[in-house]
Amino acid sequence: MEKAQWRPTVRTYIQREVLPYAEKWETARLADRSANEAAGKYGLIGFTMPEQFGGSGIDDLRFDTVVIQELAKVGSITPALGLQNDVVGPYLASLATLSSRPAGVRASARGR
Repeated sequence: MEKAQWRPTVRTYIQREVLPYAEKWETARLADRSANEAAGKYGLIGFTMPEQFGGSGIDDLRFDTVVIQELAKVGSITPALGLQNDVVGPYLASLATLSSRPAGVRASARGR
């Protein structure tokens, strides 16, 4: 995906998959897991992962910054996409055993 398409994609995800549920999540103090799965469908989780593991292979922090900026505008409980992209995903990609790496990283890139 080109950088010019990224911000509109993030905004569409937020409009369709975050804002309708923000009040419910705020009350529960927890974003629903389905938000991560939806983010995976939009390509917003695991985009830094290598393509062979289901990611986009994007190695540009500006993409992650756009996700964080747009979610911050919501001002409510939002999915922890930064945690998934910046902590969980890289650990799975680099530290999982060779046999478990493909399945674990693919699941992570799909928001599971």
